[in-house]
Amino acid sequence: MTQVGSARRNDIDWLRIFATYLLFVFSTAKVFDSMPFYHIKNSELSSSLSYVTFFLYQWHLPLFFLLAGWSRKTSLQARPGMESLKERMLRLVIPFITGCILICPLIKYVELLGGQSMGFYGYERTGGPVGKSFAAFLPDFFTRLDMFSWAHLWFLVYLFLFTLLSWPFFTWLLKRKVMPLKTDGTLVYLPLVPLSLIQFTMSERWPDSKALFNDWTNVLYFFLYFVLGFVISRYSAYERAIHNEYRRAGMLGAGLFILLALFASELSMPSIRMVAAAGGWCIVVWLLGFARAHLEQVTQGISYLRESSLPVYLLHPIPVVLLGFFLIGPARAGITAKFFSLLVLSVVATMAVYHVLIRRIPALRWFFGIKPEQKPGESWKNQATNRG
Repeated sequence: MTQVGSARRNDIDWLRIFATYLLFVFSTAKVFDSMPFYHIKNSELSSSLSYVTFFLYQWHLPLFFLLAGWSRKTSLQARPGMESLKERMLRLVIPFITGCILICPLIKYVELLGGQSMGFYGYERTGGPVGKSFAAFLPDFFTRLDMFSWAHLWFLVYLFLFTLLSWPFFTWLLKRKVMPLKTDGTLVYLPLVPLSLIQFTMSERWPDSKALFNDWTNVLYFFLYFVLGFVISRYSAYERAIHNEYRRAGMLGAGLFILLALFASELSMPSIRMVAAAGGWCIVVWLLGFARAHLEQVTQGISYLRESSLPVYLLHPIPVVLLGFFLIGPARAGITAKFFSLLVLSVVATMAVYHVLIRRIPALRWFFGIKPEQKPGESWKNQATNRG
């Protein structure tokens, strides 16, 4: 999740930080929206938050994969051959194993306590609490496929798979000389065609599952974003075209989502997903252009926040699910109060665990995919000053 290399792009780093910390808003909203599944659900649900989570989902996860593809170019240039694979193992496989051992069992247990389950066999209501202590549940989690869940860690699995699949193609592209190209705004919108067609033609047959197998819509869709990130990073002419077009793309994306909000009831689900895919790409283009125009020189605190991105990604559902479990029942407090309470508590709890434990203990840094600390105990203010 972190860009590798000596020449860093602050705008790309800030986009990655923004995407990571937006997970708190998205995950907290999922507790209260009226969509069919999240690990826990409030007793009262909000259709308004469903619009929010639907909108965020169309560009938030694609942005993650695009930024990962962007970083892949720098990683391949900085680390030849097996060194690049070793770096990916440390940054993706080790944190995935860590999360499956320390994080996913807790999420699954609370999920079952709420009477629901989401795993490799899809979503189902379980009809009641798990009926076991957490200690008694653990062996089932690691030995039964219907109990195991990699929860949000599916992202790391897909990203590692994309890394392996794209390796020959990316290596070939890097060896080819970049010829001067003239591009216009039309090419910026070219990805709309395959992205929209994937959702229109495949999403009904292979609905969203994040189970890798039989999840071919997501695999192809996110892999295309991963490749697009690499291509934009590799070809500066295409990136310049995006930066020149980002305002228009942002307006188009906003317009498409407004139209969906107004007329979704008159459209089929494949049509909704097709339009949402087009709007999602336009929003991603707007974010890339906006970051380049306004965030390239901003550096205060970026070192601390950039380093925290992967641990925060791994940790963020734990406080949302555990703390949320005690807030979702009937209570005098409304959805708004519950939402903001859970959001603030989740951010504070996650950052406390990261800052006090993970960031300071070398073994935990390794398990959570952080590079060895150069200056133990250095504060984010000192890091920002030193980088300046």
